[in-house]
Amino acid sequence: MNLIKHLIVLGIMIFASAKATHAQKPKVKIGIAVSHLYDLYEGPVELTSTVGSINYTSTDIDLKGLNGEYTKFDIGLGLLVEVAVNDRVSLTAAFTKGNMTSQFENLYATSDLSMLTMGYRRYFRPNSDKGKPHLSPYCEVGVGATYFAAERYFVQDQGLFSKTEKVAVNSSISVGCLFSLNRKLSVTAAPNFIINYSDAVDGYKNRGVDIMMSSTIGVLFSL
Repeated sequence: MNLIKHLIVLGIMIFASAKATHAQKPKVKIGIAVSHLYDLYEGPVELTSTVGSINYTSTDIDLKGLNGEYTKFDIGLGLLVEVAVNDRVSLTAAFTKGNMTSQFENLYATSDLSMLTMGYRRYFRPNSDKGKPHLSPYCEVGVGATYFAAERYFVQDQGLFSKTEKVAVNSSISVGCLFSLNRKLSVTAAPNFIINYSDAVDGYKNRGVDIMMSSTIGVLFSL
């Protein structure tokens, strides 16, 4: 969990730096969010291994969300923070916790996820605090950490195939909108494409990465 602690410290340093660059108090929003967590399909991966002088080739089965009776419409709950640097740039932090299910052919998995992300958000037009309802589209890139504890099972008899547990670095990119209702209340919506730099998020440790989507709707309150 040291990686998460380091990211928290880094986020605090970034926010403190943003505050120091302002002649006035920075605008801060905090809020809550609900996200649909979806495991994206990466296709089969050919693996090679050697025992003695003999080479073996096998195919790793990647799982995907909403793909069978053992998958659900998975929901995660989260906390959001946004600190405005100016009327076009913000620094963000998000914490999301939930379960993600996935399945393919004869295997399925359940993954308990806790994700922390620090982001840089750029609005396509000035996001001013006028008090009038207005829409502000944006793009955002982020980096963070994903803690996962996952189990993979056989579909036929629900027998346990493998278990994984780890903290992995993640990166993300999203394009979304912030709808400001008034000076105090706003709503954000965005699909987030996330790369977890571990292929064990779905319960089986292998080489490579695991990709997913987190489609988020959040309510933010200005302090």
